[in-house]
Amino acid sequence: DQQLRIKIVYDLIILGIVGSILLSRKCATDQYLRKKDDPYKYCQGACAEITNCGPVIVPEEHLQQCRLCSETGGSCGFSGLPNGPGVQDADFILYVSALTTERCGQENIVAYSASCQLEAQLDRPIAGYANLCPNMISAEPQKFVGMLSTVKHEIVHALGFSAGLFAFYRDNEGKPLTTRYANGLPPFNETLGLYQWSDRVVRKAIRLWNVRGNSKLRHEVFLLVTPHVVKEAQKHFNCTILEGMELENQGGMGTELNHWEKRLLENEAMTGFHTQNRVFSRITLAILEDTGWYKADYSMAEKLEWGEGMGCDFVMKSCKFWIDQQRQKNRNVTPYCDTLRTTPLQLTCRQDQRAVAVCNLQKYSKHLPADYQYFDYLDGIPFRDLEYYGGSVEIADYCPFSQEFSWHLSGEFQRGSDCRISENQPESLRNYGAEEYGPDSVCLVQKSPFLMQQCNRRQSHPDWGSGCYKISCSAEGLMIWITDQSYLCSQVGQVISVNVKMNDWVYTGKLVCPSCFNFCSSCPPEHDLPPRNKTRMIPIDPCSSSSGLVVTLWLLVANVLPLVAGFFLCVWN
Repeated sequence: DQQLRIKIVYDLIILGIVGSILLSRKCATDQYLRKKDDPYKYCQGACAEITNCGPVIVPEEHLQQCRLCSETGGSCGFSGLPNGPGVQDADFILYVSALTTERCGQENIVAYSASCQLEAQLDRPIAGYANLCPNMISAEPQKFVGMLSTVKHEIVHALGFSAGLFAFYRDNEGKPLTTRYANGLPPFNETLGLYQWSDRVVRKAIRLWNVRGNSKLRHEVFLLVTPHVVKEAQKHFNCTILEGMELENQGGMGTELNHWEKRLLENEAMTGFHTQNRVFSRITLAILEDTGWYKADYSMAEKLEWGEGMGCDFVMKSCKFWIDQQRQKNRNVTPYCDTLRTTPLQLTCRQDQRAVAVCNLQKYSKHLPADYQYFDYLDGIPFRDLEYYGGSVEIADYCPFSQEFSWHLSGEFQRGSDCRISENQPESLRNYGAEEYGPDSVCLVQKSPFLMQQCNRRQSHPDWGSGCYKISCSAEGLMIWITDQSYLCSQVGQVISVNVKMNDWVYTGKLVCPSCFNFCSSCPPEHDLPPRNKTRMIPIDPCSSSSGLVVTLWLLVANVLPLVAGFFLCVWN
């Protein structure tokens, strides 16, 4: 895919030797030897008949001739088929499969990946695999962007963002960040089942963690502390005392330590669970550069808004501390939320205002772990039940946040809530808010529920609070479009009264203007609204087939009234 090729290839410059690639054969006993000053691995006894890279069988033409030594490590030499032609002019081979494996049977596994061979000079991965679980692959147009980001996510793992490779990272001079044994390998951690990194790569830290009941706990985290990651994390959060970027501490094997902490980098593409709007930020490019194998082009990074500039309290303390501080200052608790997900839905906007969202705060059947009990008060919830409430995304440390969602009918996917995807447009009879989905649409707050009217029929929807609407930028400012009717936003927070006819329905409702600067590169100074009598519009009559006729009649009446009044005055006199 051209989009995928551009995104991955041009973000990184490969350091070290590149050229054709030939992979080593797997050893029959998984035991191999190395000779001094010889980069090749020698199997002890025999080579395996088949060499795999993950679930994929590596083609013979990609393999070196079998190198082996006797059981005692004595005579060494070659055996079997000669070298294949290899893969020419390549610096990395990715084997992609869509196989229903045992791992695909685990809950919420969409895809998985890893590197499978490293080159001898710098330990850089030269081959890896990505397996997409067939039962999780979707051909829905609305899900294409998400599937594409999943593939990119897996490629980044294979390139180097993996706990199994941390011990092989090198500094900018090519020297290992983790001490090596005489055989060139770092120490192996039997408990974790991978090579043990040094504290120059990953380090433990203790956070004082605010929880319910005005209590504080000692909360242990793992930080990635390589130089570029530290620099980018400090800059992103605006926190110069931040020691490193927190790694995921939940989710089990394959998720823990292999991703960024979801609480802190919610929609960053290298967090452990896809929720919405994945972006590959400067922090992810920084870890790839800190492997010692690549030079990152930071101009290719995507903008990450989550946590940006929010300071040390946000990044180094629990979400309870942040929520409480914002409440005390009478501020919005964004990017978190504290509204229960109930029926009817109380709709809001995703943090970047590109999708309709709901707060994912919910009640669990069991009380949450002590570290993740954040609430001393929730409207309408008894105090004794507060320990059961948290965000629906466990790996975000149960912190609640506004999350895009999808509509289903009888269990079947109907549409998503991303405003930019045209396929999410609701059918006319279910378009309760006069919405328009498309590349120029954003999420706007609804001040009131929209009313749909026909001559002898009226309806509104109980789920309201936000919707998707087309906008444009002009010299006058940000414009909101409902069908062919435009509404000028003169200032943030301005309430727009909407009254339009669309699909044989008359829609009446109110929208709140966003900041022009959120969406337009150039905005005029905000100014006061014109007097009411200059912006008053005559309501559309739902019983008329022509809104223009109604307006004309009203204008006629308005002009005739003074004449009638004058006539009666004359008669009176």
